[in-house]
Amino acid sequence: MNGEVNKNRIVIFAIGILVAVLAFLYFLGSSTQSVFTSQDIKKDEIKDLSLLIVGDIMLDRNVRNKINEIGFEEFFKGVSDLISNADLAIGNLEGPFTMYPSLTASLKNKALQFTFDPTLANKLSSLGFDILGLANNHTLNFGLEGLEMTKEYIRNAGMFYYGDPNNSKEISIITEKNGIVIGIIGFHEFSYINSEKIISEIDSIKNKVDVLIVTPHWGIEYKKAPTEKMKKWAYEYIDHGAHIVIGTHPHIVGDTEEYKGRMIFYSLGNFVFDQYFSEDTMNGLAIKLDIEKIYGSTEIKHSTIPIRIDKKGPYILSN
Repeated sequence: MNGEVNKNRIVIFAIGILVAVLAFLYFLGSSTQSVFTSQDIKKDEIKDLSLLIVGDIMLDRNVRNKINEIGFEEFFKGVSDLISNADLAIGNLEGPFTMYPSLTASLKNKALQFTFDPTLANKLSSLGFDILGLANNHTLNFGLEGLEMTKEYIRNAGMFYYGDPNNSKEISIITEKNGIVIGIIGFHEFSYINSEKIISEIDSIKNKVDVLIVTPHWGIEYKKAPTEKMKKWAYEYIDHGAHIVIGTHPHIVGDTEEYKGRMIFYSLGNFVFDQYFSEDTMNGLAIKLDIEKIYGSTEIKHSTIPIRIDKKGPYILSN
């Protein structure tokens, strides 16, 4: 009788040990599956993208003359690697590409009516630019005809454009690179119409993209601080889903602010311009976004790159 009881106890004990071992192995296996490193993730499940945004690009007047004198490649050699190394490079085109002769290259005409040599569209593309913004106060310098010429020259050069000087049509672009979908929306404050379309556009495309950027052309020239209206707009853009707001127009580097964990750069200042009359107008900023997407989750890291704008061309300013 005692022998039978002892035998049963041994069997029960053995079963208990077996159950415990199996439970441990199951737990160990589950824990291993829930922890992963970059080596464990398949190549197509990790995606990354480097995106560069620069400030105002003006290619007439003294800039035109200098490029004609020393050549496009020489003029841009100080930033050529910066642009070509980005997966996507974006800039604000501060004027139209047209077939019309320059009104400012003689430096006698003080009118701020710019036109750019159309052959430079192909050169900007070869330099590494992918997308040009048109939502600013100079893209209509030669009217709607000039604007349509500009779009055609940009397309023929293999680049894309977004933004409209009247905030009317084609104000945004959605593009995919390296498996990451980027949405960019332009806004021109000084047309004084259709500003409400920007919020509508954010709401319309935010669920179609991994990263949403708004690039307003706004503010007061040569003023670092944003106006209350700029701050209100920037907050609204982020409240509605923008990941970052990057402004242009004041011709100097503006204030920077973090709102709800997302960055606002109120002005990048100049990237290519002939405003050599002050230190502020000769110093600009480029923004580099390093974007990583893992299993559908997107992380954005930003860094700032100081740019110097002088008579020989733009170049990276050492810290």
